[in-house]
Amino acid sequence: MSMKPDKNNQLVVSVFDNLAKAKQAQKDIEMWDEAQPDVKLGGSAIIYKDTDGKIKHEQSSKFDWKKGTLIGLLLVPLTGGVLLPVFGAASGLAAAWLKGIKREDVDKIATKVKEGKAALAILCDEYEVPMVSVELNRLGGTAITGYQVPAKTASDVQDAVQHAEDEGKLKSHSIVS
Repeated sequence: MSMKPDKNNQLVVSVFDNLAKAKQAQKDIEMWDEAQPDVKLGGSAIIYKDTDGKIKHEQSSKFDWKKGTLIGLLLVPLTGGVLLPVFGAASGLAAAWLKGIKREDVDKIATKVKEGKAALAILCDEYEVPMVSVELNRLGGTAITGYQVPAKTASDVQDAVQHAEDEGKLKSHSIVS
């Protein structure tokens, strides 16, 4: 096990040709994570458009479901708001972190998801970003981009997720394997 910090304050997003490829990459990155002594990923989630044209969010069951929800909330602004119906008003907490992201990256990922591709997002530490990016590329991902999540944003979103769970508005049953 790594003795390095485990802040999970970086979001790496990679686009795959379709949902099946993104799901396979998610499983493969989880196995890769377990095999790496210096890597401890914080979570992963897939964003895609279903057959009815609705944007969906699926998080891995391997990681803490609340971190998967955090990823989903952080992806609301990154996907150009296409996840807003999934997360509702709580997504506003994540909007502040968008300031450090290039508009063309936001547009590129949002467009790819709307076109039917799937985005796989990984929450990791800063030192893990290069390794995760290389692995996602090896697994067939493109448009790999990394973003730092401000500590205050992560904390606020985690508090909102916990509050929503406490009020019964958010349940862990939305997790997929």
